[in-house]
Amino acid sequence: MPMPWKNQPDLLSMLVALLMTTLGAIASYANRVIKGERFSWLVLLLQVIVSIFAGSLMILAGIHYMWPLEVTGGICGLAGWSGPALIKALEARFLSKAGDANAGNQ
Repeated sequence: MPMPWKNQPDLLSMLVALLMTTLGAIASYANRVIKGERFSWLVLLLQVIVSIFAGSLMILAGIHYMWPLEVTGGICGLAGWSGPALIKALEARFLSKAGDANAGNQ
């Protein structure tokens, strides 16, 4: 008999994914500062918030597709780095799929 809790992600995986997302966000912002943008704690905080949302979407994808810890952490790091760009890309894909599905029903 399968154990339902065995399919749940463990705490370590979630913490690694969150850490990688946060590191990706900070690295992305640090790169912008290196390129000449003025440093702001508020902008950094907002960057981290947006990136954590993007990383959370990737955590959910990792859980769904049962990615290993290393893959989930890497993808979350990339999501943290790209932040709003990833969210916009996912939004465009979702809306195009929803639009295609709705076009056939009319």
